[in-house]
Amino acid sequence: MGRLSLPSPVLLIGINIGGTSTTIVRGDSSGTIAGTIRLRTNPREPGKAFYEKLLHGVEQLRTGVCALGVAVGGPMNATTGVLLDPQHLPHLKGFPLRERLLYDTGLPVRVHHDAAACALAEYRWGPSVGAAGIAYLTCGTGFGSGIVLDGHARYGRDGFAPEIGHVRFRDDGPDMFGKRGCYEGYGSANALALLARYRDRQRFAKSRPEDIVALAKAGDATAQAALQDNIEAVGSACALLVDALALDVVALGSLASYLGETWVDEVRNVFAREALPYHVERCVVRAAMPGVQDRSALAAAADAWEESAGDSA
Repeated sequence: MGRLSLPSPVLLIGINIGGTSTTIVRGDSSGTIAGTIRLRTNPREPGKAFYEKLLHGVEQLRTGVCALGVAVGGPMNATTGVLLDPQHLPHLKGFPLRERLLYDTGLPVRVHHDAAACALAEYRWGPSVGAAGIAYLTCGTGFGSGIVLDGHARYGRDGFAPEIGHVRFRDDGPDMFGKRGCYEGYGSANALALLARYRDRQRFAKSRPEDIVALAKAGDATAQAALQDNIEAVGSACALLVDALALDVVALGSLASYLGETWVDEVRNVFAREALPYHVERCVVRAAMPGVQDRSALAAAADAWEESAGDSA
């Protein structure tokens, strides 16, 4: 069963906590953003100071707002809204984010894993609005996966998100999380530098992902091989998810925006080779909609509003 239809306009606030920056947005139930505050995410900043900045930003934008949503990377518990061990916010380890925001703002609050929140934004406002099965692959700093089935983000019993990045893709490769060959070491944006370094540690010791892209365009064989490995991994992950869950849409995150339609086309080609033919025919693999990350936090706020409306019905 799908989500409720929000009455319009319902004013919402979303907080998107990223690895390098945090965005607080004011918007409405159509997905339109009307105000934005951007903060730097500093992993060395004390958690209390960072949280106080979030509260201050919310207060600046909250007039008339009905609900608050947060999109944040894991590990986290989406049921309770507790940040378990966020890599980019070590001082917020164990922090009960949802509980504190409920108390300090008095608004309905929903905290979603960032990839799941992006998939929810695609479900509500993307080109495939209302699709029964949607996956969002971050293809950014990490290789996170958000799954939305019939309008609801998929989590485990304890609020944990699906983690395709930890699934083994090949027997060998960059070591991530103590596990060689997993999808995160191949499919993320950071993997481009890792894959080149894996082939030639000395030459690529200080290379960044953008350096590998530039070298690949210039014809460097090692950089081209790293980029091709990345494409193979992302296409394979799409096939795995679509075949396992019979999805309608896979939306691709940061790399699709950075590398453009040529990269997306090559990912589609791998997907078409690996997935079942009838799934290939019916599933759309594409770049995520513009602004999906900021809208993701609004999608979390929309969930908060629907849940509070359901509780009061």
